[in-house]
Amino acid sequence: MRTRPLYNPPSSRQRQNRKAALNFRIDVCSGMETEGKRTGDRIELEMPIEVAGTDCVGLEFFDRTRTLVISRHGGKIALGRKLAPQQEVTIRCLASGREAVACVVGQIEKCSESYCYGFKFLDEKDNIWDIEFPPLSDFEGAIGRMALVCMGCKIREVIYLDAFELEVLEANGYLSRPCKRCRDASIWRKSPGEMPGPEGATPPLPVPVQFQNKRREARREMRITACVRTDRFGQDLVKTRNVSRGGLCFTSPREYVTGEALEVALPYSPGGGNIFLPAKIARFQFLASEGTRIYGVVYQFLKG
Repeated sequence: MRTRPLYNPPSSRQRQNRKAALNFRIDVCSGMETEGKRTGDRIELEMPIEVAGTDCVGLEFFDRTRTLVISRHGGKIALGRKLAPQQEVTIRCLASGREAVACVVGQIEKCSESYCYGFKFLDEKDNIWDIEFPPLSDFEGAIGRMALVCMGCKIREVIYLDAFELEVLEANGYLSRPCKRCRDASIWRKSPGEMPGPEGATPPLPVPVQFQNKRREARREMRITACVRTDRFGQDLVKTRNVSRGGLCFTSPREYVTGEALEVALPYSPGGGNIFLPAKIARFQFLASEGTRIYGVVYQFLKG
């Protein structure tokens, strides 16, 4: 018989953190980042979990479900029952065997038979995912980010990628880099799913003159698969023309408007592990010869 995870009442220290938990904004509620509230990378990743607690009508429950989004301090889960904001639950990650007490921030949406909730760990030191989250300050100089898997020890880690690493990952689907757990260089891959072949490294197309000499930071001509997400269009898989730490250019037949808020995952993998960053459309140009539009995007960097 499977042993039910412990469901102990939170300590006084955890209760003192309740106020911080209630102020937590899980920005996937609207799909857009809340200005000034960024607390860390959020990874779109499904992981099996067990959730124990008491629902909104006072009934105790113990359900097995999955995550939709995870972060260092919380995430988004799907659950087939109603919960109220501020309720406390115990969440156990089956992959790591770790558990922690969390506070329900609120319901985000209803998907078929499940409700989607944002939650925040009461103790900020809890990390039940067994995933390494580097500090946001480490993003300096990087132009892409993704959760990769070490093929030696199977640990997941959020990796900040420079231009060369991004090109290698796009072309081959893997990188060779040091692993702290293996204490040696190992192969790091994208989450399981379709891996791009060598054709992903196609030569870059020329950038229109109107888009040149208007940049604060140098950009590298690069054709990388990215995912652009907005409230109007949902997810749009695009190819970049160039990328930099501060933004990118991409082409799409869809009609975005200047100033429109969006989120960008660069690189993107259909297998998951994607990290979306808040951004906005800075400018666009219609390319009549190609029947498409080219958009300039700037990231909205926020302090953690």
